[in-house]
Amino acid sequence: MAKVERVLIVGGGLAGLALMIALRQRGLSAAIVERGNDLTASGAGLYLIGSATRALQALGVADEAIRNGCVIHTQRLFNHRGTHLASIDAGAFWEPCGPCIGIARSDLHKLLARQAAGPRIRLGVTVQSLQQHEDHVRVELSDGSCKTYDLVVGADGIRSSVRQLEYGDLYEDFGVEFRGQVGWRFIVRLPPGLESWTVFLGPQSAFLMLPIGNERAYCYADKASAVSIHDPAQGSIEKLRENFAAFASPVPEVLARLEPADPTHFSAIEEVAQPCFGQGRVVLIGDAAHAMSPNMACGAAMAFEDALVLAEIVSRARTAREVAPEFVRRRAARVGWVHQQTDRRDRLRSFPPTMRDVLVRLLSGRLYRSNYRPLLAVP
Repeated sequence: MAKVERVLIVGGGLAGLALMIALRQRGLSAAIVERGNDLTASGAGLYLIGSATRALQALGVADEAIRNGCVIHTQRLFNHRGTHLASIDAGAFWEPCGPCIGIARSDLHKLLARQAAGPRIRLGVTVQSLQQHEDHVRVELSDGSCKTYDLVVGADGIRSSVRQLEYGDLYEDFGVEFRGQVGWRFIVRLPPGLESWTVFLGPQSAFLMLPIGNERAYCYADKASAVSIHDPAQGSIEKLRENFAAFASPVPEVLARLEPADPTHFSAIEEVAQPCFGQGRVVLIGDAAHAMSPNMACGAAMAFEDALVLAEIVSRARTAREVAPEFVRRRAARVGWVHQQTDRRDRLRSFPPTMRDVLVRLLSGRLYRSNYRPLLAVP
């Protein structure tokens, strides 16, 4: 039986690039198609937990990520009036894996793109159709070309075209679900004294800041919303300032310095309603498989782990049809755990502020260890 030799990765984001690197480390080659015209990343910043750093170490870019970003030792929690609620020693917890890192998404993307660079990355191209056969997948691309592959991997984000093409009428069941929040992401000059992951919890809202290196800070702000909002006007700087005007320093000072020309990313917070890892000769990884609420900061970690696990499976598989079932066996429980904890953390945030503050004071350390302890193990 032929081994898995012809692999197509759809999507040149963090997950797709990580898989390209992981396959190459095992002596395997793959092709990437990316709908964008370059490999620059959109978005603002990332908080990488220790399991993400461990995965980056396996991919050969952890040391560069640390140099380009900022090691985060502590998480500090305040209510929106500035009352300190709790501090968590994240550095000590994640020591078996590696440090937590704050980094600009574009900086991390550049590191992975440089590591994955090669002639088999095609830009401005995406998949138009997929047809699975017993011994191959026939893929038609947007440039009119048609090729066959042993395995196709969808690494093309929360609104994955591969997921939609593969599941067709079932797509609604595996589609995107609104989480009841809208959020802003942006990068600012580092506020004086900001040295750790720092969040201010308001009524049905939160404002997070963390250093990401080079005198910059990544900010993430969200608020509850009854409806999914996609109108860019609702995400304007004026609306952002209005929603967080009552928050304690340095939030008002940070928002006051924002200019209309500063990149600010506003979106509804969404997730893949039901994690979906693929079938037959098609596999999904990263957000295409299991996009989730960002409150666990596990999106990048899960994507990198997906890539490493999938590369290992592909390198050992006798046929491509063995890959998807084994990938589900290796990943479903771990991803399911993170989804479950994400839901619990969102419910805690929805409590009345007085009750939430008491629970955060009393339980934050215990909850943190409970939420993340299974992720200390190598996937």
